[in-house]
Amino acid sequence: MKNPKIVIVAAVLAGICAAWAAWQFLLSPSATRSSAIIAASPRHAYQFIAAPNITWDQARRDAAKLSWQGHAGYLATIDDAGEYQFIVDRLFPHAYPDVTYLGGRQTAPGEWRWVTGPRGAADGGKGTLFWRGDEQGTVQGGRYANWMSTAFQHGGKWDVSKVCCVTIFSYGVPQFSASLGDGNDDEHVAGYVVEFGG
Repeated sequence: MKNPKIVIVAAVLAGICAAWAAWQFLLSPSATRSSAIIAASPRHAYQFIAAPNITWDQARRDAAKLSWQGHAGYLATIDDAGEYQFIVDRLFPHAYPDVTYLGGRQTAPGEWRWVTGPRGAADGGKGTLFWRGDEQGTVQGGRYANWMSTAFQHGGKWDVSKVCCVTIFSYGVPQFSASLGDGNDDEHVAGYVVEFGG
């Protein structure tokens, strides 16, 4: 015969575990799950793919395997404030992400380029230059950038000479930041944004 106290404790623990699992799946921030594909126009769409601690290179490869209405996927590139706001508002309506990869890289010291999708073919395949410098840098060619104030660090693990990749990151207000790109646990990579068309 089972001890009634043990049965009650086991039932309570099972209930707590079930409630925790439900909260994690249903009530946790949407940035922890992949989004639906969100169309910006009949020929242009975006999707957030949840992929904790993925590397930037793997995210680039995985994005290229996706397609939507005949358009190949690629890590998203951002041309203007309207496009950025669309991505933030539509892909992350309830919670902003931790480190979320975009299709930009530092291709030489202080040269930040969009290197995926159509923008990646520019300048002989080096990509579209959109920012030159660090926190004192400037937008290039009428492009768009929205760097957070701490995106460019001088010294330490995330020194500007060590980071490679453009991300969306949020301390409440999502902005561009820079990442090591290696899926480092300390960065809390959430995933990546895929763009189709454009």
